Parts: sequence; C-alpha cells; structure tokens
Amino acid sequence: MYTKYWNLREPPFQNVVNDRLVFITEQHQEGLARLIYLIEQKHLAGMLTGPYGVGKSLTLEQVSRHAQKLRLPVIQVDAIPDGSLPMARHILRSLGINQDHQTLPELLMLLQAYCQTNSNRNLARHLLLIDEAHYLATGQGFYLAHYLTNLRIPATGAQAETPLFTIIMAGTEALRESIKEFESLRRRIQLDWTIRPLSPQQTSEYVQHHMRAVGGDIWSFGRDALDAVYHFSQGIPRSINNLCDTALMLGFAAQAPQIGPDIIDQAAHDTGLASLAPAPAEQKSTP
Repeated sequence: MYTKYWNLREPPFQNVVNDRLVFITEQHQEGLARLIYLIEQKHLAGMLTGPYGVGKSLTLEQVSRHAQKLRLPVIQVDAIPDGSLPMARHILRSLGINQDHQTLPELLMLLQAYCQTNSNRNLARHLLLIDEAHYLATGQGFYLAHYLTNLRIPATGAQAETPLFTIIMAGTEALRESIKEFESLRRRIQLDWTIRPLSPQQTSEYVQHHMRAVGGDIWSFGRDALDAVYHFSQGIPRSINNLCDTALMLGFAAQAPQIGPDIIDQAAHDTGLASLAPAPAEQKSTP
C-alpha cells in the first residue's frame, strides 16, 4: 500500500526471514559463531534465551541453514505445554521411525532400540532445534530433552561413538530459571547464550538498514522519530518492525514528507506498544 509512496521495492519491516533484511550486531555474530562451534564439535546441547521478539527464531533458522551446508540433518519443533508425547512422535517420524505408541516411555524405548540395532548402518547425527523451549518445564519436557542427550550412535570400525543429537533449546528467560531445577539436563548444556535487545544506536541502524535494503531513503525516519522508535520498542526487533511498518502506513495516509515523532507516537498507540513503554523518567539507555 505505502511502498510506492516511499519509493520502496517491498515492505521493509516484515516479521519473516529475509536474508537481505537481516541486521547482524557484534553480539549476534559472536553468539551465532558459538552455536556453529557447538554443532561442528558434536557437543550435546546449547541454550539460547531472550525476550519475545528479540530474534531467537531467526537465529535458529540461520543455524539450521548452516547445518544443512554441513549435510547435517535438522529436526525443528516448537515445544508446547505438556507436549512431550507429540514431540517425541514428531522426532521419531523425522528419523523415519513410523511405529506408534501411546506412552512416552514406550516411544523412548523404541528410540533406544533403534540406536542400538547393529544392522542400522545409516544412523546419522541430527541437529534438534527446540523453539519455545520454556514450555519444556511443564510435564516431562525436560526429562525428554535429557533422555535425548543420552542417546548415542554406536561405534563402527574407525568411527567413534557419537551423540545422536546436538540439541539447541531456545526460549525466554523463564527457560534459564526453570532448568536450574533439572540439574541433570543443565549440566549437559555446553553453551548458554542470551540475545539482548538492541541499544538506541543499534535501533536507529536497524531501521536505516531495513530502509536501505529495499531501496528507500534512510532518513525517511527523522532523528527524533528514531529516538521514539527505541523508546516504544525498547530495542526489540519484532516491536521495531510492527512500529515502523505502521508508521510508514500512517505517513502515507497523511502524505507526510518524513516520519516524525508524532507519527511514531500514533503508531505506538495503534500497535499497543504505547502502554508497554516506560515513562520517560524510567527509561534507561542501553550501552
């Protein structure tokens, strides 16, 4: 609707994976490199945490693409409350095990037998990506993850025994807090990385990067408007996307020459972000 008015090839603030729009910070580069190291070294498990909308799912997608370049099979699943049984079924079917059982112990024993079958020469290590992993805290979720880290591909000839899965769990800060109560799994986690929200400067760079990537003028958002974007989004990329997309629509409707703080304020109210933003006196700058 607004792309022609702002001279854009496409909407710049979509909440979808688009390689041209990905904005990489130093902390993201470092964290991604550590996750890749975890995979390449055949470690057991890693944990990725951060607020909703900060980019955890995007990071998992980038990790998945890297694994595919290594020809490492990838299984992706979203955890759900009390969802251990359907999760286990999904994992087994992804491995080509189509037998079905009605209880989690039966499925896990089936999986164990699958690994121990000497005739199963084609068994390969898999990368298991679990998003929304804070939901593993309900029911038997953590036990399921713990059990999966115990599974091994038997040694054959010169090939040493290796883990069947490298598991990366991504979730909110609640994941880090709840997993402390499940020590056996916590001790298997060899990488713990938190994605933090963008700083005020990074937020401005994020907005301008997205505008530039689709052929737009990086100063379509004025300096005061960029400050307002940070205030209302608090550096959360998904909130920045929702806020700026709405602002471009409002600017088009008003035939504004530039997005100003008044338009950002209206967009914040329209998207519900205004009620979540801190009062000016409470806001703290992020280094």
